[in-house]
Amino acid sequence: MLKTLSNLSTLCVLGCALGAFVLTDSRASFARQEDAKSIAVCATVPDLGSLTREVGGDRVSVTVFAKGTEDAHFIEAKPSFIKALSQCDLYLQAGMDLEIGWAPALLQNARNAAVLPGGRGYLDASMAIQRLEVPTGPVDRSMGDVHPLGNPHYLLDPLNGLKVAGLIRDKLGELRPDSKPYFDNRYAAFHLRLGTALVGEALARKYDIEKLALLYEHGKLAPFLKGQGEAPLLGGWLGKMLPHFGTKIVADHNLWPYFARRFGITVIGFMEPKPGIPPTTRHLSELVDRMKAEKVQIVLAAPYYNLRHAQFIAQHTGARVVNLTHQVGGRDGTDDYLTMIDYNVREIAATLGGP
Repeated sequence: MLKTLSNLSTLCVLGCALGAFVLTDSRASFARQEDAKSIAVCATVPDLGSLTREVGGDRVSVTVFAKGTEDAHFIEAKPSFIKALSQCDLYLQAGMDLEIGWAPALLQNARNAAVLPGGRGYLDASMAIQRLEVPTGPVDRSMGDVHPLGNPHYLLDPLNGLKVAGLIRDKLGELRPDSKPYFDNRYAAFHLRLGTALVGEALARKYDIEKLALLYEHGKLAPFLKGQGEAPLLGGWLGKMLPHFGTKIVADHNLWPYFARRFGITVIGFMEPKPGIPPTTRHLSELVDRMKAEKVQIVLAAPYYNLRHAQFIAQHTGARVVNLTHQVGGRDGTDDYLTMIDYNVREIAATLGGP
């Protein structure tokens, strides 16, 4: 009898140990399966979708809500967006109230707690950047469509794109720890490609591109490179734009403060009298007079804005209209983040006279 009880006790111990092993192994197996599965990402705008693909490669599947030609302030919410959000691992937005008119309702209706604000799968890309044009006083409707959190069009500065790519890398690595080296390597490759596009490969490999960009911003890059005997090495976007540093421009809408800061151009006015307010004849006439006085040569036009206002100004000033894109996919040949920036730089440089 005692021997039987002893055997039963041994079997119980072995059974518990086996059960614990099976449970541990099944959890480990689930973790491996989870890590092997691609990360489902919902991005509000094409730029974020492109940056996610750059870093995530074949380990992400990306759904983008806004089309390249659309104004991301005003997107028609679709049932397919809610379905995608309900099943995604990561929700990525530009933030700064860019999507305030449509994204919050989608998130609530998706009923996916992981991608709600504060959730593990919620990421506001504006966390990575230094904001411009943040109002210092009260904001009301009489001022037009002013963003109380600052201008949200920060991805038109390629260095902000790089910072956001780093933020995405960190979040993807958090969601899939075993894939972190993969994401790190892809980010490093993207960093070099963007740096090469910005200043040329030789300088991108030798220097911190953010420091070079800061020198450029303050008009000190050319003297610095000359002092190093490296002036001929400057290429890329900054090389194209250096001859036009300080050029004054006019735009249809306030899309360009980050782009203008990065590439050394000055926006002196907009066709809109106030943000989001349609142009008036009186305002356009005043803008024409100012453009003539300050010898403004070009007018920037976004894909979704009525082109006739830009054409009216051009006809009365002799300035040329430059059709830029506010985001990936807004013009032909701007299918990813780097080609989008490249398109805008080339269009301006070619219009002003240059390679």
